[in-house]
Amino acid sequence: MKAVVLHRHGGVDALRYQDFPEPLCSKDEVLVNVHACSVNRLDVWVRKGLAGREVRFPHILGCDISGYLTSDVDHPNLKMKKGSKVVVYPMIHCGSCRFCRIGKESRCISSNASIIGGFSSWHGGYAEYLKVPVRNIIPLESYLSMEEAASINIAYLTAYSMIKYAMRLMRDINGYDDVTIATTTAAVDYLANTNTVNDNLSLLVYGAGSGIGVASVQFAKVMGYKVIATVGSQDKLEKAYALGCDLVIDRSKQDIVREVMKFTMGEGVDLVIDHVGIWDTSIKCLKKGSGIMAVCGATASEHTNVEVRPFYNKLALIFGAYLGSKKELVEMLRFMQEHNIRPVIDSVFALKDAALAHTKMEMNNHFGKIVIKVASI
Repeated sequence: MKAVVLHRHGGVDALRYQDFPEPLCSKDEVLVNVHACSVNRLDVWVRKGLAGREVRFPHILGCDISGYLTSDVDHPNLKMKKGSKVVVYPMIHCGSCRFCRIGKESRCISSNASIIGGFSSWHGGYAEYLKVPVRNIIPLESYLSMEEAASINIAYLTAYSMIKYAMRLMRDINGYDDVTIATTTAAVDYLANTNTVNDNLSLLVYGAGSGIGVASVQFAKVMGYKVIATVGSQDKLEKAYALGCDLVIDRSKQDIVREVMKFTMGEGVDLVIDHVGIWDTSIKCLKKGSGIMAVCGATASEHTNVEVRPFYNKLALIFGAYLGSKKELVEMLRFMQEHNIRPVIDSVFALKDAALAHTKMEMNNHFGKIVIKVASI
């Protein structure tokens, strides 16, 4: 099969388009004919290498995958026909730890837990074929194209899971009606349609053109938030407003904290989604007494400075986010279809041009997902 293979850490020149052995499956694994795989920051980090994180070479990147089953599957947990459209839940999990048993696979505590194509022994989707555990297969029965479906399994799932969990915390902090939040699509819709809950809620997300940024804006607007986002250029500012943002801050010209406080009449926002790693700015933008900061990345730096006093004076809450559960991915697909949310795709590259796709991501001039189309059809 054709694949883009990593034999060492390095720049985009380390991505080698070549022939590679087709994977062989065990009884609890299935073979997927990959249609598309979008590029994520994780791909770049694995390619470059991170201190303390290991990968076994040769390695194939790619964790955001859509494709087709290569054969009929008759498994106790999955029965599907050859050629069926699928997406791949990206978290390799043990299925037996205390978190996996209650359907919270992204919290799996197994030493083998990892993201497919990431810092993992599992090859990813920059290839014509991919083997994965049967339990990672999710039937694709939605209105999305295969390129769009390859854009939702990392950024969109993380954003959806974060906002849901934050809503649950808001209920507890603010004493909203005693309903079960963050369990079903109906529960999310409850918040999205209950004025006493979402009236005047506000959200700040950095990098409106990133995968997390676009997904957060789309979900938050449906759920009734006033949305503030940052960008780094004039052309992205216009695209962010077109996406639905209520305020867009050009971080190259404007002070983020000052603009957030001005827009919120000095109160701050209810929720900050920080996938950049600028915690000090995020904490200063939070509303006193109920502000929540969700952290899901460190694209700016692995380390951050925090002024402690504003954090505890505001009674701020911080939680980390790492994907979401398989159940949430299925739920999110329904939610997106019900609310007509489609992933924003910036560009599509052929598999052989994966290096160009990485170059575009590192230039930070994209708005939406960068997709590698593996299939020739």
